[in-house]
Amino acid sequence: MESVRKRLGRWKNKFISMTGRLCLIKSMLSSLPLFYLSLYKIVVMVAKEVERLQRNFLCGWGSEGRKVAWVSWKKVCETKEMEGLGMLELRMFNVALIGKWIWRLSNDERGLWKEVMESKYGG
Repeated sequence: MESVRKRLGRWKNKFISMTGRLCLIKSMLSSLPLFYLSLYKIVVMVAKEVERLQRNFLCGWGSEGRKVAWVSWKKVCETKEMEGLGMLELRMFNVALIGKWIWRLSNDERGLWKEVMESKYGG
């Protein structure tokens, strides 16, 4: 987490527009844990910390002090069709990715990964 804080700290929030900050959050903090989220259940404290980093960076908090968040984080996580910003809610995304593997395990007829899982954990 400290390395992510340092990377985000390099960007001066006053020089980046809201759209730029949103793009950075989606490219860095949403895609980095993708592999782990698809295989393991995320720890609640880790999810809260990552969401806190995203929220603080998006609102422009930094060296100049605390700023006002004009929109709730729940509204930011809504889809663009529902007038949100389309941010991923990490815990729900984690459940969806794990559910995808469970669905594939029950529906795939053949596959090396299925054979490995069945031999390791039982049928």
